[in-house]
Amino acid sequence: MAKSRTVTGKMITDFDKFKASWEKDAGEPENTIFHYLIALLNIERDVKIADAMMSILVHKDRTIEDLMSPSGRKLGRTQRYYLFHTKENPDVPKSYLGGTPDNDYEINKSRLKMTLLKITPLRRKRGPPSVKLWIKSAGKDNPTPTQLSKNKHGQWKIIECSSIITGVRPSKEEEEDF
Repeated sequence: MAKSRTVTGKMITDFDKFKASWEKDAGEPENTIFHYLIALLNIERDVKIADAMMSILVHKDRTIEDLMSPSGRKLGRTQRYYLFHTKENPDVPKSYLGGTPDNDYEINKSRLKMTLLKITPLRRKRGPPSVKLWIKSAGKDNPTPTQLSKNKHGQWKIIECSSIITGVRPSKEEEEDF
């Protein structure tokens, strides 16, 4: 199923509001990726909240129990790497949500916009329905692939998203600052 469309929304910084928003929209895989990008934006503000947000979006096997987290879980080792790698380069999530090298990766937090380029079902003999989804980054030359699977509650969870955190072109301001 090829499908190109735009997903829009606004920045969410409160964990409970974030969780409610995702649960309302979790029936479509692109909405889970959109919420993941919002969680990545939260890294600059509060790493613990960002971790809790991300922990509800990924496969449970990629998290560990944490009674101090609002989600009751925290990211496992690999997912935590993504979290801290993004903290080092906050332009990455912005590049998917309206920021470009030309505008110094500035985003409108009231009108975040993600471009979904394609969704392809993954054919598996067993297991839950799964898809490969490609999104556009204004700071990268190629579309970014991700993989998601649908759980028994009808929610799409992220299985693979390492390409999201790969770097982006420097902003015009950074490029000319030497």
